Amino acid sequence: MNQNVPSYTGDIAAQQIDPAKEYSTENQEIAFSDEQHAIWADLFAGIHQPYLMEHICAEWKKGMELLALSPKGIPTVRHLIDHITPRTGWRIERTVVRYTLADDWYKKFAQRVFLITDYLRTRDQMEFTPEPDMFHDIFGHLPFLTQEFYATIEDKFAPAYMKATMEEREVIKRLAWYSTEFGLVVQDNRFTVFGAGIISGRKELTRAIMEFYRLGRDNVIDYSKDVYQQLNQHFLANKINLFRIIDGVNALHQKGQMSSADEGWNVVLGLYKSLGIKPEGIFGGEVILVPFDVETISRIPKTVYAFNPMLFVSRSLDEMEAILDSYLKPIAMRN
Repeated sequence: MNQNVPSYTGDIAAQQIDPAKEYSTENQEIAFSDEQHAIWADLFAGIHQPYLMEHICAEWKKGMELLALSPKGIPTVRHLIDHITPRTGWRIERTVVRYTLADDWYKKFAQRVFLITDYLRTRDQMEFTPEPDMFHDIFGHLPFLTQEFYATIEDKFAPAYMKATMEEREVIKRLAWYSTEFGLVVQDNRFTVFGAGIISGRKELTRAIMEFYRLGRDNVIDYSKDVYQQLNQHFLANKINLFRIIDGVNALHQKGQMSSADEGWNVVLGLYKSLGIKPEGIFGGEVILVPFDVETISRIPKTVYAFNPMLFVSRSLDEMEAILDSYLKPIAMRN
């Protein structure tokens, strides 16, 4: 395990909000404007396209059926609770906070409460928004939360976070980020999208899919053979350069040079050039696919303001859960 986890996490600065006004219950519904409902409808339609949907994992699609979201407008919290709580026991609360700090987030997780923000992105953020808005929270995460397997995964984080050291908490935040937010999983020998941050962002989703295609086109991955095994072989063969790239990402974070989508979009290509890495093989695209692994994830910071330079792939959701358990469970079981 890397013992020198960088302290910078890329978190968005906290808002100054009266704590008494921070959360609301299902009885405090909000009357959204016609324009906000229209933005929701356009976001929904923009992602709910067959050529995008085929690359999202099966569990999210099942959850969408169970959650019964309207493509035409923002759901009420009451609707969400009625479709989630009876199935998994998790409850939904609204918050006026755009980006909840981890300490507050995991206190709510310990109560089996999933927070959704009141904030909705604007028209100029339809393709990408650095802040998780209500579309991300609802469309990306909540279909999964109708299912016990996802509730079980989410249940793992809070007990470990509450007992973790500060260094371990940074690793826990990164494990959550690169699994439930920006994770990939192999299904039917294909890379599919699991993370809510990718599912709810058209540019992130398209970018991941383009890399799936590129890996086949450039003969990096043979989709007639075991794709995860091939990816792992590439990882082992290129581990030194992968860690050099991660060090480069950390340096850019420390300098504040990954603060916009435009910079994030090209960051990997820039690092190939500055580090003298030939842009081919697993390094041939604008995002690098890497096996889901605690040691590697502990090295790379969360990328909030920009597109993620790496996406982590699990062989299966069961294996993702086992890897999370390997780190989280011993911490959670401490006295």
